[in-house]
Amino acid sequence: MHSIRMKMASITIAAILTSILALGAIGIFAIGAESDRSSVEKMNLISENTQRKLGAYLDSIQQSVSMAIRMAHDSLDDPDIEYLGHSGTPEEVERLDAAMQRHCDEVEHAFSSIATSTNGIVTYYYCINDDYGSNEHGFFWSRMGEEGFVKQPDLISSDLDRSDTEHTTWYYSPLRAAAPVWVGPYKAHYLGEVWTLSYVAPIFHQGFVVGVLGMDILFDTIVEQADAVQVYNSGFAFLMDRDGFVLYHPDTEVTMDQELFSQELSRDILRRRSTGDMLVRYSRNSEPWQLAFSAINDDFKVAVTAPVSEITAYQRRMMLVILMVAIVILAVFTLVTLLLMNRLTKPLMRLTAASRKLIAGDYEVELDYEGKDEIGMLTRAFRQMRDHMKLYIHDLNHRAYSDALTGVKNKGAFDSFSERLNQVIAAGGEQPPEFAVTMFDCNRLKQVNDDFGHERGDQYLKTACAVICAVFAHSPVFRLGGDEFAVLLQQSDYQRREQLMSAFDRMAGDVNAAAQHPWERVDISKGMAVYRPGQDENVEQVLSRADEIMYAQKRAARDQ
Repeated sequence: MHSIRMKMASITIAAILTSILALGAIGIFAIGAESDRSSVEKMNLISENTQRKLGAYLDSIQQSVSMAIRMAHDSLDDPDIEYLGHSGTPEEVERLDAAMQRHCDEVEHAFSSIATSTNGIVTYYYCINDDYGSNEHGFFWSRMGEEGFVKQPDLISSDLDRSDTEHTTWYYSPLRAAAPVWVGPYKAHYLGEVWTLSYVAPIFHQGFVVGVLGMDILFDTIVEQADAVQVYNSGFAFLMDRDGFVLYHPDTEVTMDQELFSQELSRDILRRRSTGDMLVRYSRNSEPWQLAFSAINDDFKVAVTAPVSEITAYQRRMMLVILMVAIVILAVFTLVTLLLMNRLTKPLMRLTAASRKLIAGDYEVELDYEGKDEIGMLTRAFRQMRDHMKLYIHDLNHRAYSDALTGVKNKGAFDSFSERLNQVIAAGGEQPPEFAVTMFDCNRLKQVNDDFGHERGDQYLKTACAVICAVFAHSPVFRLGGDEFAVLLQQSDYQRREQLMSAFDRMAGDVNAAAQHPWERVDISKGMAVYRPGQDENVEQVLSRADEIMYAQKRAARDQ
């Protein structure tokens, strides 16, 4: 690649391309970082909104149970309520039964009002601890399959099997925690093995367990709210417990021990209350998905997940737009650069072409660029150089092909003319060239030089040359040697060659008649030879014949 235009264009395009690639890479990196940050924000927002919605619902149930707990504690102030175990007398048991019946009636009445105004619950109950010493078992109300709450057989604590954790967790979990807890989801045997979520609380009096009070909701109630959450196009919400085990997932059956992410996400991450600012991703069906979760309370978390491709769709579109814009910018700048380079280098190319013509000897080449830039300055410098060279070459040609004494053409000029004519002769053709050569020799030059000096001899040569030039004004005159001149006759002078030879004799006679000194005379021998096509091979042969005729005349004049 030798073209300056291509070099300049390549460098400019490379610089533009490098800049675009650098800016594009920075932009893509920045958009990628912003995409990750934005995706975390969006997923957290969906998770937190779902958490607030579900949390508000579960809080309403907790508040309802808490009201019932306060009523139960207030009702336990009866002095006849005290722990008997299995050692009380019949009278003590009878008093305790009566007091516990009053206590349960009060709690049942208050709980009924609370349960009726609490949305979504299917049961409320109070299971009295049989070890407390009373024959009172509490109450159990359910509206499973009913329009309203219907009283059900009491839940008997002594019938519960502590080892059957799946069915009795609602009773023993709050006792172990010694505080209200959420239990589940589990299959409630008293509801026909339906997946149930319970908020239950232990009731204590004087340090002894009186019983367990609580409310149940169907786990499907929470599931329906989770399923209603819209997470992009194909994402969804699911539920986890405090340790990150999945309680509900739309793709799997609910169990208490699901670890859907154990191979990709550490248990430490899943135990957090929320993902916060953390970018959490995992693989699902061989596709990257993003996860965010928030704790609803101390027992449950709601998680939302969606394909990364959907979360980052906008950012990918932005990256594609950036890429397309970069390509368009590159194409436009490349076109503009090429056009600009062409415009800038066009005068330089013209200058280069002109320099080649100057090298070839064409000093008439046009150098007309008049710009104010560096190329304009260079063009003007070339123009000055061309003019100087033209004058210099003209002067050199004049010096090289002119006779210093007489000013006519010299032997070198004659050789140049002869060479051109020889090329025409060698080329042949239907029309051979027509020309004649006339030789002149100045007689007595040595005698004039010897008798009167070389200065008079030079004047003698100039006078003879002036007569020859005057007669053969339309033909080139050459001084071939010291006292020899030649004339090359072509075109009209060739046609009038005899008349011109006669005219020369007349003019020489007139000059001689007027001459007062020997060096002012024109004493010349002459001979003319005409080119003969097919016989003469070159100009030199014609010149040789003219020379012979001239010497023959010279000898004849000397013999007279």
